[in-house]
Amino acid sequence: MTFSSGVDAPSCSGRVAVIGGGRWACVLAEKLCEIVPQSGRISVHSRHNAESVAKWMAEHALEDRIHVSSDWPRTPAELDAVIVANAARDHETAVDWALDAGIHVLVEKPIAMTANGAQHLADRARRRGVRFAAANVFLFASFVEKFATLLSREKDIRLVRLRWMDPSDETRYGDSKRFDPGLPIFSDWLPHVSSILGALLPGRPHTCESLRFLRGGAHLELELLLGDIPCSVELVRNGERRQRVVEVAASDTALQLDFTVEPGTISCGSTTLDGDPDRSAHESPLALMLRAFLCWAARGKFDTRLDTEIGLRACRLIDQTLTLYNAALLPWLMTRLTRPGGADDDLRYALGEILQFRGLLSAAALDREIERLRARFAHAPDTGWLSTLINARAVSAEEQS
Repeated sequence: MTFSSGVDAPSCSGRVAVIGGGRWACVLAEKLCEIVPQSGRISVHSRHNAESVAKWMAEHALEDRIHVSSDWPRTPAELDAVIVANAARDHETAVDWALDAGIHVLVEKPIAMTANGAQHLADRARRRGVRFAAANVFLFASFVEKFATLLSREKDIRLVRLRWMDPSDETRYGDSKRFDPGLPIFSDWLPHVSSILGALLPGRPHTCESLRFLRGGAHLELELLLGDIPCSVELVRNGERRQRVVEVAASDTALQLDFTVEPGTISCGSTTLDGDPDRSAHESPLALMLRAFLCWAARGKFDTRLDTEIGLRACRLIDQTLTLYNAALLPWLMTRLTRPGGADDDLRYALGEILQFRGLLSAAALDREIERLRARFAHAPDTGWLSTLINARAVSAEEQS
């Protein structure tokens, strides 16, 4: 296949399916239109949101280029590659289906809800001889590579700080951005965080040492270790503004990467540089990642930035964090559920996350379930069933594995 930039890859007919019905699945399909030749075929498959996807494609004048279906591909043998971009809780099922069909697959973050689940998929892909890639999109960003080069020159890195914040209302790629309210913030963002930290400081294991729980879980402060280097990570949903900042304290200087607005800026001491002064000369990180995957799926060269080991490391970090998270969530809920008055935003966030782990609820259904839980706890404030409810998320994820 010859891609739009003129880069030659091994022969491939460009038959690519995207599984998912959210905003990101649509963005992926749109980007594929720039890469896959007109002779190829792009499809989007969503069992629950096909009508909205079709509407999105029509609004972006892509209905003639992208086929939308309310079912998964019926003839997988006719596909060259699958991109899994559905709800995180459904990743493992979709990837298993693709691997069973022998289709090369790229999966969005996180690979699976647990490290065991992710390892199962990696092992199965290896046994089946199927090419299985993780969507580590920030590793294709030149500003991350540039900052990593600067850090490689520092001999004594003492501390890393990272702040990742999203506002309550944000528009990305021309559409409103929404998070999955049943997916804890660390499960959503640690794959990005871990991949970036791994690129900046390679060869170090990532462990979560402690966690500070705020705003019902919408704001977390994590203390990680990158080998022997302490790293403070702050994750904030429904914050004041968008923010993506990495700060590094070395022995004789301070360095910062601020990619809140990509490609951002890089600061070293008193010097500030453009994160990517040549950005108009090359493609976006997303396009580069998709191109690398499709080339590999067409029996081309493997790009190590697609390595599932990077995603597996993130899943192990998520597992560690979940244990600390649940331990902090239980006493927080005990305190908040005994307060008089209605459920405030923080309590609604925490209960909404628990209640929607297996699937989203309508606003009315969520309100009913929250009030039911509050009434039950007021009648019998027992930690046993509350602990069971919290830990059911981990049990459910392991059952999927």
